[in-house]
Amino acid sequence: MIGLCDADAFYVSCERLFDPSLHGKPVVCLSNNDGAIIARSNEAKALGIKMGQPLFQVSDLVKQHAVIVKSSNYALYGDISRRVMSLIAGEVPDSAVYSIDEIFVDLDGMKCDLTEWARKLRTKIKHETGIPVGIGISRTKTLAKVANRLAKKSSKANGVLVLDDQKWIDLALARTEVSDVWGIGRRYSQKLAGMGISRAIDLRDMPDAQARSLMAVGGLRTVRELRGVRCIPLDDNPDQRETVCVSRSMGKEISGRDELNEVLNSFAGRACSKLRRLGLFSSRAQIFILSNRFKSNRPQFSRSCEIGFHPATNDTRIMCRLIGQNLNRIWAPGLEIKKAGILLVDICRPEDAPVDLFSIKPDTNNTLMAAIDKLSDRFGRNAVTIGRVPKPSGQDWYMTSSHRSPSYTTRWSDIPIVR
Repeated sequence: MIGLCDADAFYVSCERLFDPSLHGKPVVCLSNNDGAIIARSNEAKALGIKMGQPLFQVSDLVKQHAVIVKSSNYALYGDISRRVMSLIAGEVPDSAVYSIDEIFVDLDGMKCDLTEWARKLRTKIKHETGIPVGIGISRTKTLAKVANRLAKKSSKANGVLVLDDQKWIDLALARTEVSDVWGIGRRYSQKLAGMGISRAIDLRDMPDAQARSLMAVGGLRTVRELRGVRCIPLDDNPDQRETVCVSRSMGKEISGRDELNEVLNSFAGRACSKLRRLGLFSSRAQIFILSNRFKSNRPQFSRSCEIGFHPATNDTRIMCRLIGQNLNRIWAPGLEIKKAGILLVDICRPEDAPVDLFSIKPDTNNTLMAAIDKLSDRFGRNAVTIGRVPKPSGQDWYMTSSHRSPSYTTRWSDIPIVR
């Protein structure tokens, strides 16, 4: 059996953890630049606020019902997530984190009543971290997803549902729309609806050849998982990252070359830091800029260029220097830039880095970068920057976060005061 533990409205739950006055009130959390709604409390859902909806579209609803709006605080959410995930991992033989608020657990060989075990685990998580979770258990990861969704929606299940009997599995699949099945996106669900397949039980009973023809190998795996045949391993994430991307929509449009250079150098620092933590190197990067797609009265543009590194590197200084040398390939006077980013590709371990007759292997003993990482760990991400790169929080182009809560667990100055 495989279980899925999924936090309830995780971002909202993290906000409520340190501000109990938010309980019982409609709360929403916003994406970068306070743009779209990415988390909703049950009270906000009841008002008809949809996931992914831009905030400006529901501004009247927010005012009318006194909806509490919070900017995303990823430092807080990431730290609480690590606490929850480590607690769960200590209770099971094996586990695999799927996202910031989801973790799959392997329950094979556990000789106990799984429903009772899951209820005790749910209580323990709530007691020790303050985060409410739903737990779904079944024979495959896809069925565990179905069980988890029903566990959180059903008042009778009360957050825990074990689907191990075929008749209950059939009932659960009959109550699940095909668009809610893990791995079936909007495009496939529309095609299936046109064929008269609207429920998960109909999808399960599709012939294999038809499933593969319509949805390729991935769709066939989903169909077989719905039948109880385990096709997706517990941890199906690749061992090594293939790309690292850092991009942001900015708080205001920028047009100056120096401003753009600051932005991309800041992003390069973040990207290189990620590489170093993973022990990886990159030999190629793409830098890109985009216009504001929501302003149709202005010319739209998207520009990018590639930069090669020989040898492969994770040194922030090298990337910043090459970005400055190549910036004119994407920048031009008069452009109003709303989004920018850097994408690192051709990522590899140092022993696998490409070399030729005249190149050397990557520098794996970069003491300066190691010192910067240690200082950043101790004093904060932007404690040390390269050259003229300023702290993002002091720049107009940095993303808007007008409703951000304190970082209660990751910043000394934000630790709550108990009276």
